Amino acid sequence: MRDHDRAEICCQFEHWDSRVFAIAALQSEVPGMSWAVWLDGQPAAAYGFSYVTPFDRGRWQAWAFGTKDFKRCLPIMTRHLNEIRPIVEKDCRRLQAIAHVDHDVAHGWIEGFGAKREGEVRGYGRNGEDFVIYGWVRED
Repeated sequence: MRDHDRAEICCQFEHWDSRVFAIAALQSEVPGMSWAVWLDGQPAAAYGFSYVTPFDRGRWQAWAFGTKDFKRCLPIMTRHLNEIRPIVEKDCRRLQAIAHVDHDVAHGWIEGFGAKREGEVRGYGRNGEDFVIYGWVRED
């Protein structure tokens, strides 16, 4: 996992355990809305959507992380997300993404999809790390 991704994800767990992370991701996944990109026979990136809360299936959280080869995966991931955009827009009322305040690559990619920077979430990480929240809201 890239250093930026590890820092961004691990600071949200009291005790980092990749198995717990995988279980949590599967439990909150929007059904059929998570994918992996494999390069040279190895997983290089994962991305998808999770429910923000189990009480409102109309609010989704976008997420992505990867290895040192993540940048090679971006064209595939971007093309795929653009292809499924009509499904997301139909099924999701609000889509949000959060990124560590220093994760410039993530900010650029998220903004490239048209997300609006909604603000800074101070102290979001367990050790006081600040994050930025982005949002897309379906137009009625």
